Amino acid sequence: MISVIPTYNNNFRAFGWVQDPSNLRSLCNVVAIFDSNSEKHKELLNKTVSQLVLEEDGRADLIAALKAKPLKIKFSHLTGTAFYPRSQSRCNGIVQAAVKGQSRPFIGDWPADNFVRWAHCFGFIKYDYKTDAFEITPSGLELCKANSGEADLSLCEKKLLINAALAYPPVIRILTLLSPENAHLTKFEIGRQLGFVGEAGFTSMPQNPFIRALSGAESAKEKNAMKADWEGSSDKYARMISKWLEKLGLVEQIAKTVTVRVGNSEYSESIGQSYMITAQGITALNKALGKSRHARISKNIFYEMLATKNSDREFLRTRRALIIKQLSESKKEVAADAIVSYLDTQNISATPGTVCDDVQGLINMGLDIKINGNYFKWNDVINDFVIPLPQKLAKSQLEYFKDKIRKDLENLSHEYLALIDLSYDSKQNRLFEMKTIELLTEECGYNGLHLGGSRRPDGIIYTTELTDNYGVIIDTKAYSGGYNLPISQADEMERYIRENQSRDATINSNKWWKNFDESICQFYFMFVSGHFIGNYKSQLKRLMNSTKTNGAAVRIGELLVCAEKIKANESDLKKIADNYFSGNFDVKGT
Repeated sequence: MISVIPTYNNNFRAFGWVQDPSNLRSLCNVVAIFDSNSEKHKELLNKTVSQLVLEEDGRADLIAALKAKPLKIKFSHLTGTAFYPRSQSRCNGIVQAAVKGQSRPFIGDWPADNFVRWAHCFGFIKYDYKTDAFEITPSGLELCKANSGEADLSLCEKKLLINAALAYPPVIRILTLLSPENAHLTKFEIGRQLGFVGEAGFTSMPQNPFIRALSGAESAKEKNAMKADWEGSSDKYARMISKWLEKLGLVEQIAKTVTVRVGNSEYSESIGQSYMITAQGITALNKALGKSRHARISKNIFYEMLATKNSDREFLRTRRALIIKQLSESKKEVAADAIVSYLDTQNISATPGTVCDDVQGLINMGLDIKINGNYFKWNDVINDFVIPLPQKLAKSQLEYFKDKIRKDLENLSHEYLALIDLSYDSKQNRLFEMKTIELLTEECGYNGLHLGGSRRPDGIIYTTELTDNYGVIIDTKAYSGGYNLPISQADEMERYIRENQSRDATINSNKWWKNFDESICQFYFMFVSGHFIGNYKSQLKRLMNSTKTNGAAVRIGELLVCAEKIKANESDLKKIADNYFSGNFDVKGT
């Protein structure tokens, strides 16, 4: 049953996606908090909370919450709050107290939040929007009764956890991607196909530029740091969910060697976080899909998992929730135009292209929907789904802009729409750099690679098939309010241009310019951002005059349209050079 209710609060919880926890015994302990008959609950009530929580940090409130009848615990009592600096954190939440940390007897508020999400998305606890509180479900009680009290999971616990995992749509998505036809995938190959690709909150590190960047690492320490830290949010989800499935015996983690060619060079690197489905995993997937004698397992979906970080989060969640409602309540195929009309009755504007992208996102989330052109057929079964309809919904200018660009992208994958979000998020500079290089190399046909790091430009691209080949030094900048190209950044680009001209290792020992093909004689520079403001044109002119090198400032939307035209054979790399690097600032896209 799908219920539409008014919103009761402004908490905007982030249910449905989990990044950090992987300890299944700790998950069982968190679920046991909500069963007043469990040993874990009694231990927290009678001992642990009193030991770990100071009176001034709310000890009495947490004990009262554990004693409540019926037992419904508020989110704030479960997760607690953060302390700064983190090194001086104290325990002030029930889940914090229920799970031991690596170096102290409790965990912080962020991992506690993730444990609550995990228990919730597995269907062991349920959320009440009116009270912002959780209570245990029948499957949660069953898990508590099966608790052996041992460090290792009992067979009964493991079976219940597998069944719960199979009701979580992203698990089905990952198992399907790993089914024998695809076999062996890295976290990046999974992450690229998980969730609502093309927007903030569901980003994936481009694998080919990542491999090239790894190969250019100057030390083993730098390479290991890149492998540990460089990933998008969907890659993190893929890694974490795969880790759960590995512990449940449904997948194996097996390193995969990936080889990428750039020009005449090959780059090969091993990615350890790569996965294959097991025989038990295939059996579990068939069970979940209702094959053979099994009934299809109903899935748990939540309003909050339909968008995460985007500034239009509530708007996107509501639009996608209503699409689910329209599709799941229909017995036949539904046209994109019909969904657009239905959304219009709910005061939500959308285009058929937007609806198609949303449906693909729902499929990438793990729902079974068949696409036939602009028609969709629901083939899934879901548990009760609550849509907390916000009082006011407004689409931002950024979302309008993405919809406008989306209409123009008939050949280019809409996953690159994520570049628009990234170009306005200064916290995502590295991902913006790498995704831009991926667009230029994988979609436009340039050779090149991401460089980044100390005393190197963000990236370079070059041609090899033209009569007059050229290379470009690239600097990408993500700014929320537009980029004004300050003098310091123009000076940094000038330094790179001069280093490339002199190619003197005594000036810069990392010799980044050697990544250009040796035959390239003509060079340009390019700044890429969401949009440009201030006196950036005067900075460009000064830079061009001082270095005798032409360059451009290119808006990311224009770069997407350029890539589309190349994919449609309406433009080529020579035309891009003529348009962008002519020194004329009035041409389209500068």
